[in-house]
Amino acid sequence: MRKAEPALREFLLEVLNGEYGMPCRLARALAGRTLGGSTVLALIDFALNPVVPGLNSDDPSVDWKELYPPYRFVTAAKAMTGWETDLEFQYPSHEATVHFQHMLAKRSGLRMGSVASRLSDLSTLREAATAPMHLSVRTPAVSLMCASRLLALRERDVCSISHYGVNFLGERATRFIKPDRDMQWLFPVFQVSQGEYRWPAEHVGLDEATDLLIGAAVASAYDDILHGVGPLAHDHLPRSLFDDVGQVEALNQVLKDSTGLAMGWHRT
Repeated sequence: MRKAEPALREFLLEVLNGEYGMPCRLARALAGRTLGGSTVLALIDFALNPVVPGLNSDDPSVDWKELYPPYRFVTAAKAMTGWETDLEFQYPSHEATVHFQHMLAKRSGLRMGSVASRLSDLSTLREAATAPMHLSVRTPAVSLMCASRLLALRERDVCSISHYGVNFLGERATRFIKPDRDMQWLFPVFQVSQGEYRWPAEHVGLDEATDLLIGAAVASAYDDILHGVGPLAHDHLPRSLFDDVGQVEALNQVLKDSTGLAMGWHRT
């Protein structure tokens, strides 16, 4: 903020005074003092990573107050009263952020969750997209494989996740010019832009991308079916797919084979 060009600083202040800045204002009110942006980001990260029984804790149960993110955020912000951390005086580093987490856990009485379980036996996106498996298994397999890569990245450099803006500063910023093997996991595997389907061609082939698209469509259909929201949604999918009657019927057949229900898109 201090180094920003005046016009940009004015824009940032306007944003922070709006809804986006609510966590900052709340944290400062609870702490009774001014808190730096990096500290507030670390509080949010702490709040969103509770201890989960079975996933990162041997305890069969956990107190609701320790699990509930809003309560964790309020409690963590109150713990900042009278305590200044290194995060308030420097760009966040992995070491400083991890130290902050440990100290905050002691001061707040809440534990910081850390996923220790192995989430996936798969090692590549190619394997997740092509290994023989049912579509109802493939979609979570892709998600869990991506999550395992993100967790590994977090273990090496927590700031790349909890302080995302740091990625645009210094040497980290060069990774967006020439991404290394791990940076691709910070981005969606595929996306729909202006009605067209797009994916990282250097990492995913056409057949794999098609598998992933079908998996995403079927997964969202499961949600619609379970919640009974009415017609199956397709706004998140490429428009061109639904302009072709043959492709829609093929997708409907996949959905019927997957769910056992005679329903599909463009059907009442």
